[in-house]
Amino acid sequence: MRIETLFTPNEIDEAAVKGKAVAIIDVLRVCTTIAYALSNGCERIIPVESVEAATNLTASLDKKVTLLGGEKEGKRIDGFNLGNSPLEYAPEVVKGKTIIMATTNGTRAIWKSQAAKEVLIASFVNMSSVVDHVSRIEDLLTIVCAGKQGRFAMEDAVCAGMLIDRLAAGNSVDLSDGANAARALYSMNQKSVAQTIRDCEHGRYLRSIGFENDLEVCSKVDSLKILPVVREGRIDRQKRSRKT
Repeated sequence: MRIETLFTPNEIDEAAVKGKAVAIIDVLRVCTTIAYALSNGCERIIPVESVEAATNLTASLDKKVTLLGGEKEGKRIDGFNLGNSPLEYAPEVVKGKTIIMATTNGTRAIWKSQAAKEVLIASFVNMSSVVDHVSRIEDLLTIVCAGKQGRFAMEDAVCAGMLIDRLAAGNSVDLSDGANAARALYSMNQKSVAQTIRDCEHGRYLRSIGFENDLEVCSKVDSLKILPVVREGRIDRQKRSRKT
């Protein structure tokens, strides 16, 4: 298995993703939030590139079953139903609903990966589901870290390293320099994932604006058994493995 790792969406071009499986990682918080929303009964999530795109799309959908979710600078966008905290996406809020989602980093990474063969949503909370799927059906994987505003983010790189380390345990792997670097970062932080998330730049920022509880949720490895996948611009649950 060939594994490449990109540390920001700025590194994505068509050659990096075309014909490959892509795993998007945005630990804080959109990939964690997507996993929670789908686990709690959300019907589908539509990621968009901007607030304007979200509001425009909402006008064409049934408002009774459609919610707007997203953040700017970590906070809920004015006029949106939900922010980017996984704790907001409770069953009584999202069950049976379509969520249009716009975030600073994660949804941008998803959009830039559209040329991929398939796009998976990965985080600490659903790590085993991602590993199981990739190890059984893929031989080319590009991991895309969402980063923070076009810059490297420690929590995403460590999560990428965990994914690589687990895949390497059961497969023969050929790692890019970026993948080797992510694996090394994970090796240094594997016994303190929760503390790494608290201490990283974005973790410190989220704590400063009142989202400390989110950090605990986002650090719970394998707390969910779900694999969100992107199909034709929509994110829903992977129901069965696709043979290639």
